[in-house]
Amino acid sequence: MDHTVLGIDCDHSWKYFLVDEGFAPPAHRDEADRFLDLYKKGRTPIIEFIEFQLSEFAGRSIAEIRTIADRHFEQRVRKLIYLQARNVIDKFNHDEIDTILLTGTNRIIANPIAKSLGVSRLIATEPEIEDGYFTGRIDGPLLMKEAKFKSADDLCSKRKIDLDRVTYFADSITEVPLLEKVGYPVVINPRKEMLSIAKANQWQIRYWHNIGNKAPM
Repeated sequence: MDHTVLGIDCDHSWKYFLVDEGFAPPAHRDEADRFLDLYKKGRTPIIEFIEFQLSEFAGRSIAEIRTIADRHFEQRVRKLIYLQARNVIDKFNHDEIDTILLTGTNRIIANPIAKSLGVSRLIATEPEIEDGYFTGRIDGPLLMKEAKFKSADDLCSKRKIDLDRVTYFADSITEVPLLEKVGYPVVINPRKEMLSIAKANQWQIRYWHNIGNKAPM
C-alpha cells in the first residue's frame, strides 16, 4: 500500500499527524523517522514497532480512533493516492477481477484508503479490541514479509486460485517473499536495492507519481 498505491508511508504520516493534533508527544516524530529508516532496510523490530505504533490506540474507543483516522486520511493521505493506481484498480474492477489491498498497516488507518480506492477487500494488520476499546496490541501477526505471504497464500487456497495467476504490486524489499511466488509481480517506484532485485528477476517495473510531480528516477 505505502509507496505502492500512494506516495506516503501511512504509519509514519499517522504519527506525525498525532503529534500535530496533540495526541502524541513531539519526540514521537524522531521515533517515527527511526522506524521508517529501519523498515526501508528490512529490519523492523516488530514488537517494539507495534508497541510504539499503537500506543495512542490503547484505551480509546473504536469510534474515537476511526474519527481520528478519517481526519488523517482526508488531511494527509487522499491527495497522495497515485492516479495510476486508481486507474489500474478501476480497470480490474471493470473486468470483474478481485482487487485486494494487502498491507501491514493496521486496519483502522488503512480502511479509509481501501474505501477510496474501491478495492474488493482489505486485508490488514488487526488491532486488538476488548469491550469496544483498543488494547494497544494486535490480534494476529503484523502482516510483513513471510506473514504477508502466508496471508495471501491462505486467501488464494480458500478461493482455489493459484498464486501464479495473481498480479501483485509492491515497492520494497520486505515484499520480496510474495513477489517471488506470484505469477505477475509488478514493482512500483523501487529504490536502489529493490530495483536491482526486480531487474535480476525480470519483474515488471513501473514509476507512478502524484499529479503535478515528476516520476521518481
